[in-house]
Amino acid sequence: MSNFGSAFDLSALTKKPQAPGGDIVSGWMVAADENTLRSYLALSERVPVIMLVSDSSDASKRVRAALEQMIGASEGRFAGLDVSIETSPQLAQAVSVAQAPAALAILSGQPAPLFKGEAQPQQIAEILGQVLQAAQQNGVTGRVSIGEVKAEKPLSPEHQAAFDAIDRGDLTGAKAIYEKLLVEYPNDKDAKAGLAQVGLMIRLAITPEGPNGELFASADQALVSGDAGKAFNLLLDGFAHNFDERDVIKARLLELFTLVGESEPLVLEARRKLTSLMF
Repeated sequence: MSNFGSAFDLSALTKKPQAPGGDIVSGWMVAADENTLRSYLALSERVPVIMLVSDSSDASKRVRAALEQMIGASEGRFAGLDVSIETSPQLAQAVSVAQAPAALAILSGQPAPLFKGEAQPQQIAEILGQVLQAAQQNGVTGRVSIGEVKAEKPLSPEHQAAFDAIDRGDLTGAKAIYEKLLVEYPNDKDAKAGLAQVGLMIRLAITPEGPNGELFASADQALVSGDAGKAFNLLLDGFAHNFDERDVIKARLLELFTLVGESEPLVLEARRKLTSLMF
């Protein structure tokens, strides 16, 4: 099984809703479209997601049946997602799968391949055990239950336009939409988070410049590698030792806090450290 720490982080592209007392799914293996995939990427922050890329072959049907049975027997420790390479080839391409059946695990927005071809039930059971262990090590220990999934509130036209711009690779356009939204609605938390996410994606695609370029690039790389604590500590150390650049470094720290989540323990700890350094 691949190392989750080296996988590209997709979590910045998702919102992170959570139902009170846990998450509700409509089934143990849910057929995926773009909206479902987006919601399951968010869900993977709390529960390990097993994604099957399937087709109409008997091999895919057997793997799907085995996964559905094992996920159902796990008492909600996994959520299952079935992507048809025949009807949704773009979703399979998004996770770099060209042939079915194939399975991946997603933890905290990070996909990692599990197997390609028809794995036997015993192999699948062993692999799921490894995924569960990796999930526990990364603090992804929530559970799901089957029930009626309430429809999410539709996005406003402006937010939908920003998502559409991201989907087609127009990060500059998405950034402009979020900036305009924040001028009109300064307290729009989703726009603030979206702007931080798009800013990170733009920075990862360019060579860093300026006096803090190397520091900021190192922090960004730590964040997308799944080590938010390292990212925060790099910036806090820069804040402590570079008095002339404190305002700029503080602004970047606050941006990363928004990306990770204001209520996350790592963010709360880093905020306390920042406050102590300021005073």
